[in-house]
Amino acid sequence: MKRYGLSPKERIKSKKNIDQIFSSGKILISEDHRIKAVYLIDKEAEESGVKIAAVVSKKNGNAVWRNRVKRLIKTSYRLNKERLVNFCRKKRILILIVFSAFSVTERLNKKIEIKDIMPGIDEILNRIESSA
Repeated sequence: MKRYGLSPKERIKSKKNIDQIFSSGKILISEDHRIKAVYLIDKEAEESGVKIAAVVSKKNGNAVWRNRVKRLIKTSYRLNKERLVNFCRKKRILILIVFSAFSVTERLNKKIEIKDIMPGIDEILNRIESSA
């Protein structure tokens, strides 16, 4: 497995999993109110590690802008995931996380860069690790 990669096994794809996360997961919002995360800790899973998804509402901007935000969220996660993944493997738990843009909209942030997203993702990952 690549150190900074995001393989298909690390992504949440099934609608069943996403519905489960949104119905019984916990919500975290970064201190700068840019990123929101809904996460679920599964202690009975056969596999251990972290699975993620990135979602951005249609209300936030056009398709090109939304795809850029999703790409930035995934890149920020990839660069900061190592500590959380190792923590999950030690504890033998599976954490499912859905990241979304909270107060980031195309109207307010025409040019969005990784430096706008990365601190929020890193903070949320730290808070998830401390709560697990």
